Amino acid sequence: MRVESGSLSGDPFRELSPLAEELQADAVVAGASTHTGHRLVGSLAVRLVRAGRRPVTVVP
Repeated sequence: MRVESGSLSGDPFRELSPLAEELQADAVVAGASTHTGHRLVGSLAVRLVRAGRRPVTVVP
């Protein structure tokens, strides 16, 4: 199993989605958000799940 990590700047969804495609990632792991505003706009994890391109595991 190959695992990659790195650091990006900018909107997490707009940066992570194309990177996962480029790397042909089998899955994406994202942290759960506790911010109230994310219920309206959507957290990174929710946006990744809605995009439906890769399986997403959400961790607390």
